[in-house]
Amino acid sequence: MSSSSKKIFAIIGSGNSAHVCAGLVHGNTNGAVELHILTRSPHIWAGNPNPIVELQDGSIRKGLVSKVSSNPADIIPNADIVMWTGPVHATRDAFEWVQPYLNAKKTVIGTLFGQGLSHVLALRIFGRQVKFVAFRNVPWLCRCTKKGVSSHIVGAKTFIEVATINVETEYLTNVLQPLFMTPHGPVLRKLPDFCAIVFNPANQIIHPAVYWGLFRKWNGLNPIARLPNDGWLYRGMDEIAGGVLEALDEELQGIKDAYFARTGMVGCKRVIPLKDRILMQYTDQVKEPTSMAKVVGTNKAYSMARTPHLKVDGGVAPIVNHRVVQDDIGWGLCVLVSIGERLNCPTTTMRWLIEWHQGFMGKEFIRNGKLQGKDLKELVVLESGDDLEVVGGNFGSLSKL
Repeated sequence: MSSSSKKIFAIIGSGNSAHVCAGLVHGNTNGAVELHILTRSPHIWAGNPNPIVELQDGSIRKGLVSKVSSNPADIIPNADIVMWTGPVHATRDAFEWVQPYLNAKKTVIGTLFGQGLSHVLALRIFGRQVKFVAFRNVPWLCRCTKKGVSSHIVGAKTFIEVATINVETEYLTNVLQPLFMTPHGPVLRKLPDFCAIVFNPANQIIHPAVYWGLFRKWNGLNPIARLPNDGWLYRGMDEIAGGVLEALDEELQGIKDAYFARTGMVGCKRVIPLKDRILMQYTDQVKEPTSMAKVVGTNKAYSMARTPHLKVDGGVAPIVNHRVVQDDIGWGLCVLVSIGERLNCPTTTMRWLIEWHQGFMGKEFIRNGKLQGKDLKELVVLESGDDLEVVGGNFGSLSKL
């Protein structure tokens, strides 16, 4: 195949998922797809065009990175597919960075993890002609083992659900799916709407409860002596934090049910309670499938995650600049509360946890008990001028378009 007939897959970022893509794409497509990387840290990839990825069965794949640049003008105009691989809270910056160079009529743009209203953001930045894909979950549990050189897929999901704008099922199956495939998956399945992503009972409720549980004895001023649970993020979750997580899930399910009753969008039926979802996905990895705390705290798939924190004055405190905080408050709970407020649903626990987190984040999203803080303008939430249906991806009326 000549180079002119090859498709170009451009990834934005240099994190864990970017490293896995760098190791998979060339071999998965027999060289039919070139991988280009847009990153603010191009030096990571210097001198090594053949990064490797170790699959979960121990086998090795060797990739080929054809081009790396920190200038979107070098990468984006010729790309057939552009995929953002970084944290949710940085999605706006990434999309605005590439927007001047992206032909929305030609190039598919997507995000490897589409939490919140990423589809609304894509529409506002790229217009109604945008070809957009959002993955409900990252295709693999993975880690970079050496920057620019190697990565490891700890576990590949068997299937991933994907919501789209102006992209058909055949494209997902024939073009996108091969890029991410391992012997264990994932197969890509098209969602009927964006509801399963917006109301996903996952990070956006797990992390706020977990992080509060670990730092709830912090007084907001003085560091605590050491990290609870020996520094593990999920392992050993206690029943108090588990109870808070149950309350968050109850509120999320209530918002989802009210949204379905109002709109009839069928994607809501794919949103099941968090505990049931974890047991369904990780049945053989959950040691004690009893309470919410035990289901999270004894899940082998979660067991190696460490608690992000700040070391200060001989102790530790919550950290602001980490996706566990940034993604799941502003781009998780705040989104859910904005929908809940429109539907008159109770969001007591969500608002309380937003307020607790915003205290050390130096932000104001909640003011006087309502989602009306001065920093709300930084986020993408359901706004007063938006039709309720935009949450699920029906773009009748959308403010700021």
